[in-house]
Amino acid sequence: MLLTLYILTTLYVATIILFLIGLSKKKPGTNRDRLTVTVIVAARNEEHTIGNILQDLTRQTYPVSLYRVIVVNDGSTDNTQQVIDSFTRRYDYITSSNIQDIPAGFSPKKYALQCAINSSTSEIILTTDADCRVHPTWIENMVTYFTPKTGFVIGFSQFGAKNEPQNCIERLQAFDFLQMMGVAAGTCNIGVPMAASGQNLGYRRDAFMQIGGFTRIAHRVSGDDVLLLQLVKKYTDYRIVFAADPRSRAFSAPQPDLVSFINQRIRWASNGSYQLFLNIPFFAYLLLYYVFSFFILFGLSCSFFTHHHQAFFLSGLLIKLLADFAITLKSALTFQRTDLLKYFPVWFIVQLPYIVYVGFLGTFGSFKWKERRHNAVVNKNRS
Repeated sequence: MLLTLYILTTLYVATIILFLIGLSKKKPGTNRDRLTVTVIVAARNEEHTIGNILQDLTRQTYPVSLYRVIVVNDGSTDNTQQVIDSFTRRYDYITSSNIQDIPAGFSPKKYALQCAINSSTSEIILTTDADCRVHPTWIENMVTYFTPKTGFVIGFSQFGAKNEPQNCIERLQAFDFLQMMGVAAGTCNIGVPMAASGQNLGYRRDAFMQIGGFTRIAHRVSGDDVLLLQLVKKYTDYRIVFAADPRSRAFSAPQPDLVSFINQRIRWASNGSYQLFLNIPFFAYLLLYYVFSFFILFGLSCSFFTHHHQAFFLSGLLIKLLADFAITLKSALTFQRTDLLKYFPVWFIVQLPYIVYVGFLGTFGSFKWKERRHNAVVNKNRS
């Protein structure tokens, strides 16, 4: 048992060191060509937020002749379509489509995105969510990262702006997501991209078509971002880069309550096991992260009852604390969110049971998303 703890701790620390090296390698956008862009926003029951992102997209500094916006209404039952229509009437570069019937074997959001991309003709596809906000320079700066050999750009996003009023649960979400973005940037910058978010994403239409669109992952409920990223990495020769420029960032609303937050994280975790087919190093990292968390949680719990090896497990926990704080501090400095550092102690305390619980349900449980209940386990396995 102690040998296992030593091996897991060593591997975990080595992984964090690699992430830190990656976070130190900022790569600015160097493309100066004016590329054509299609911005796609998928929306379901977003009547209170869709107007904000569409307003942001009408205020972009990028030449309006070079971009268009497609809003896909994914079977909304509220007034989302009416809000969208108010924009399509005023701006001829904003169009919409209404998805009602979804083919068997296709997840709703992926089908909505697939339909929009099929109808596009631009070189670049940018995606964001209906509850997000973007800077006026968002399109312009995302495009600067698309050099001729770049096929996929991971954008930075965060839950709420730095000075935006938030309660403790919302701040913890912002902190947790900052960690994920740190991993996304660090791994991408060392050539092993692992994470991305559909809140802020860009890819060449050509890259999307080369991999057959969402065909290989259509049956997965989630993963229109991270699974797509892995497909581009595995099946194309395009480079994948991380957009570090603050002017290319997006802001998203955190989940309103703890139950919604857990459901969201279970949905994200449901893609973990599928990485075995797409990116073995990524799957190995996820497995290491889960097993190390479970091992320390289980070992500490047992040691308090048996009084055996308590010091060893506490040492492992301390090393994990230091490693996690190192990546947290680097991420906070890189993305100018040092205001979130004070939430590290609370996050670290709840992290172990949270990771074990979410990881298990993400593999074997179910979750609710957009008023729809989904199983994490799917019957169809395509690689």
